[in-house]
Amino acid sequence: MSTIEIQFDKKIDNSRVRREIDLRCRADYICITLLSAIFVFGTFFYAWQQFRWIQYGYQIEEAERRIDTLSEDTRLLRLEKANLASPDRIEQIARQKLGMVRSGPDQIVTVEHSAADGPTLFALGDRRRSVER
Repeated sequence: MSTIEIQFDKKIDNSRVRREIDLRCRADYICITLLSAIFVFGTFFYAWQQFRWIQYGYQIEEAERRIDTLSEDTRLLRLEKANLASPDRIEQIARQKLGMVRSGPDQIVTVEHSAADGPTLFALGDRRRSVER
């Protein structure tokens, strides 16, 4: 056979019951809350420092890579400058593209310069013409 359970609701009115405030419990609660907040903020500060440390590490690596790239570019540009400034190359371009020739002994003009006269310009091949500034 089965048993039947019957429950009766008992109405209890606790509205007039007042609890005493326990100051020691409240002080413990405030202390634990403050310690927990300090721990949480300390953990956040530590995590923020680690995050910034990692970010700075990436920035330093990127800067070092950029320095290496720029150093290599500088080396290549100096090499190119040396190649472009070689006298043989300049003479070859002057002869082939510009049609220049070596000057003969009769085309060389020596100009004596004194500070009082100022600069004097001579056209090659015509020694009679001079222009003073």
